[in-house]
Amino acid sequence: MFSRVVQKFVLAVSIVFVIYQIVLPVYAFMPNMRERAIHLALALILIFLGEGARRSRIRWALDIILTSLGVGFCLYVFINYHSIIEQYGAASSPLQVWMGLLLVIVVLEAARRMVRPALPIIAFLFLLYAIFGHLVPGQFGHPEYSLRTLGSMFYLTTGGIWGQLLGVSANIIAIFVFLGAFIVHTGGGTGFMKISLRLAGRYVGGPAKVATVSSALFGSVSGSASANVASTGAFTIPMMKRLGYRPALAAAVEAVASTGGQIMPPVMGAGAFIMAELIGIPYVTIALSAALPAVLYFFAVGMGIHFYARREGYREMSAQEIPAWGETIRVSGFFLIPFLVLAYWLFSGFTPQYAAFWAILSTLPLAFLDESWQLDIRQVLSRVKRAVQQGARQAALIASICASAQIIIAIIAFTGLGVKVSSHILTFSGNSVFLALLLTGMTSIILGMEVPTTAAYIVAVVVGGPVLIELGVPPLAAHLFVFYLAILSAVTPPVCGAVFIAAGMAEADWVETAKFGLRLSFAAFLLPFLFALEPSLVLIGSPFAVMVTVARAALALVLLSAGFMGYLNSALEMASRLALIAAGIMILVPDFWTTVVGVMMGAFTWFASKRMARERGEISGDD
Repeated sequence: MFSRVVQKFVLAVSIVFVIYQIVLPVYAFMPNMRERAIHLALALILIFLGEGARRSRIRWALDIILTSLGVGFCLYVFINYHSIIEQYGAASSPLQVWMGLLLVIVVLEAARRMVRPALPIIAFLFLLYAIFGHLVPGQFGHPEYSLRTLGSMFYLTTGGIWGQLLGVSANIIAIFVFLGAFIVHTGGGTGFMKISLRLAGRYVGGPAKVATVSSALFGSVSGSASANVASTGAFTIPMMKRLGYRPALAAAVEAVASTGGQIMPPVMGAGAFIMAELIGIPYVTIALSAALPAVLYFFAVGMGIHFYARREGYREMSAQEIPAWGETIRVSGFFLIPFLVLAYWLFSGFTPQYAAFWAILSTLPLAFLDESWQLDIRQVLSRVKRAVQQGARQAALIASICASAQIIIAIIAFTGLGVKVSSHILTFSGNSVFLALLLTGMTSIILGMEVPTTAAYIVAVVVGGPVLIELGVPPLAAHLFVFYLAILSAVTPPVCGAVFIAAGMAEADWVETAKFGLRLSFAAFLLPFLFALEPSLVLIGSPFAVMVTVARAALALVLLSAGFMGYLNSALEMASRLALIAAGIMILVPDFWTTVVGVMMGAFTWFASKRMARERGEISGDD
């Protein structure tokens, strides 16, 4: 009985959360600390009380205490805002200090509940550095800070918990999370799958290409690799296995494609919104700049699937399994309408929040319709309820990540650690852009292995971003470089969340799945270095430079895919595979003659493979 009451309360809070986050960025104007305090308070309720019904009495008591403390501390800031800003970050009583320190603990526990414990553990280590860093000898030490100073900074200023990251979560990310949830649950999810089947199902390796297309579309609004795998993988993995695909390959395709959803505009795992705030570039500019690398990433995944399917003899899907164009177009309207509304308001010069507001409203009439666009009132409440619950849970998760990451960023700024680490990277790299990229990229990947992508990107870019910018990498390219590499933890062993989930769904060995995943996702390792060294790939430069760079990148990705998968016009020997890999890498090197040599090597290997295919009778002499 008690648990049912709590569930109804959580649903009511979820509805309030949705309304608050949709209205806040557009029509409700409040001071930063106030709006962020309400955002965090609502998120904490959902995190601690929305985990499920089955808990012991002790667990219920603990969750209620944590909820009460967190919400109470947030409401204190909201109610006493005017007196707090007049304190200029200095606590007026020990009570405020302890409230600040306890709120930090509550936030870290919330993050532990929602994501792997690595993020709160890292934040806790930073807290220890803030408290005891004065004992560290040398340049990495800092002045001694009392608990009163730290508690005041965290709780009473916008440099602490109420900082920029929580503001981005409250003002921008949450409304886009709800947009994605409403699109998926008002028919857009079915539309994604239908158009994917129509576009890719009839080609060689069709089921795997369907997984790639559907994951790109779904990931463009979900922004989460894990959610992407769980949603589209439930359909694509059984489909691939049914048609004879090896379980490890099926899982790898879904994991890699779902990971790429985090770099596909508009949501980009919340990265685009945080970038816009950190570097002062309009969101639309970032989304457009990120589009080409994202398309190239999925192009490389598709080419890898194509070559592997040709080598193994995997067939396309049957005509009966592919929906007709009429059915496809009809169902695709459920996601095209909100996408078009979003694009209209964005390109009319309005803010992303305002565009998302109207896009969400455009999904509500669609909830009244079935796939045939017939009125279906019976399903309205269940569809909206699912959208509200999923969106609220995802927005709460992101709020906990941003609040925890904000604690880390606050300590980095307060102690000067970021400047110290950046200067060491700069010194160690010896002013070599490539070496600085390598060091920063390794930092991003390592951080991404243990913390969510958004948090890994934030921490890595604070440390490595200034170094890359000082060495001449444009700010947008530097931030995208860090973000791309931060997502690779989802497919990079030993901590590869998307691989584990997909392998479990496919009942496949995760090690074999990870090997396939690395061969399919190699583009994500190479493209960031390319657009950091040649920013024309992210639309920084002339149109001609952009076209040349895209052409080079596409050709290189084709050759590399063929080399990694061991097939071009026929199955390749190891020497031919190595030649293709070398040719692809040489084409990517920003030097004219190196590129020319790479093109010649690739052309020679292509003709040699075609001749071998004729000798084996795999293609006719007229082909």
